[in-house]
Amino acid sequence: MKAIWLAGAWILLPALAFGAEGSGDRWGFWLFGAGRFFNLALVVAVLVWAAGKPLANFFENRSQSIRRQLQEARKARAEAEAKLAEMEARMSALSDAVREVREEAEEQAREERRRLTEEAGRDAEKIIDRAGEEIRGLTRAAHLELRRHAADLSVKLAESRIRSEIGDEDRKRMFAGFVDRLGARG
Repeated sequence: MKAIWLAGAWILLPALAFGAEGSGDRWGFWLFGAGRFFNLALVVAVLVWAAGKPLANFFENRSQSIRRQLQEARKARAEAEAKLAEMEARMSALSDAVREVREEAEEQAREERRRLTEEAGRDAEKIIDRAGEEIRGLTRAAHLELRRHAADLSVKLAESRIRSEIGDEDRKRMFAGFVDRLGARG
């Protein structure tokens, strides 16, 4: 409505200015202004009548397009929020899975350390047992060697004593006793 009043004022203002020049025709001004106003109203009515349906269709289509875009935007937002919630759940599950894997790895490491410690203890016991057997074997060999050496020394000592104590007469007597024993056997 304001547009119509503004258009009328736009049309009438020049007419008022011309009428003020002193033309002396009062009704000419009003007829001239009314004619211009009627022409404007006629042009506006034709424009509204000719463009009314296409403009209404345009605005209706535009409104529907905006509603559809809003609905699609809401749907996209809901999908995005659902995906975000799913990703957060996955991240939480992934965090839990990482913690479980870490705990399992630590438990396996503790078990492996215990197993290796036990295995090292068994290996150390085997090494100690072998070393003990080697020591016992070396000790026996040393005892045998010591006995053999002691026997050799005893024999040598006895031989040197016998030689120093037995004279030529004792040898002759021993030799005669040996020959008599051989003759008695034979």
